[in-house]
Amino acid sequence: MKTSARRLAGFSLGFALGLAHATVSNLINKIYLPGVPLYVPPPGTSGLILLTALFFGVLGLIAAWTDEVISGVILSALIGSVVSSGWIMLTGTSDRASTFVLLFLVFMPRIFFYLPLSLGVRWIVSTFEPSPYRAAMPLARRVVPLAIAILIAASSGIFSLENRETRQSLAKMDELVRLGMQAESRGQLPKSLQPVEGFVSKAEGGYAFHLGSNPDVLPVQRPPVKLGTIEPFIIVVFENGFRFGCVFSPPYEVPACIDL
Repeated sequence: MKTSARRLAGFSLGFALGLAHATVSNLINKIYLPGVPLYVPPPGTSGLILLTALFFGVLGLIAAWTDEVISGVILSALIGSVVSSGWIMLTGTSDRASTFVLLFLVFMPRIFFYLPLSLGVRWIVSTFEPSPYRAAMPLARRVVPLAIAILIAASSGIFSLENRETRQSLAKMDELVRLGMQAESRGQLPKSLQPVEGFVSKAEGGYAFHLGSNPDVLPVQRPPVKLGTIEPFIIVVFENGFRFGCVFSPPYEVPACIDL
């Protein structure tokens, strides 16, 4: 296989793996929470799927770029870790300090995620390269690793599914907002929304749910919970700029809310 053909194969394979992963990871929460307006950063769901596929394609291209396997694989893994970490910083919540600490803790594990990806791309591409040192592999046997890799990439997207407590809270939040938008006075609002100043007059039009990373930043009283308990922090943002936040503590039925 010529150098240009190897690089094209690396890009194509990376693109296919990225497309499989991105499709599942970007749609799985929508499937589990139909109708719930989860926030999607620009350029939207379709754009994110395409950008992710292109990103993986570039990583595959880098992995297959050099004649020497190790240098291309390591460079691809490093670039993948740096870019994906930067993306989290750009699209994360306003709690930048927590986001930075999180990135610091997971940066190395990210390398070990992208390392098998890059190595897998390079290995699969090599199975299509003729070699004087091994017998030609039948096409069917070369396709099997490719199919398995795409299946694994798609399955990895399942890890983007929000946990059960968060999904339950998001569904409840959507129900509360819809009920609140029907109220004509503060007294008619659900009890959780009554502390939110201006809800009756400002909660109009479309809205989206953002997931915050640190519920302690919301100045509300909530029941004490054990260390490590999941407390979903949901920020509701309307198209007109009105926003408020809610924290769901067990049993995740009545949130503590306040305007932001």
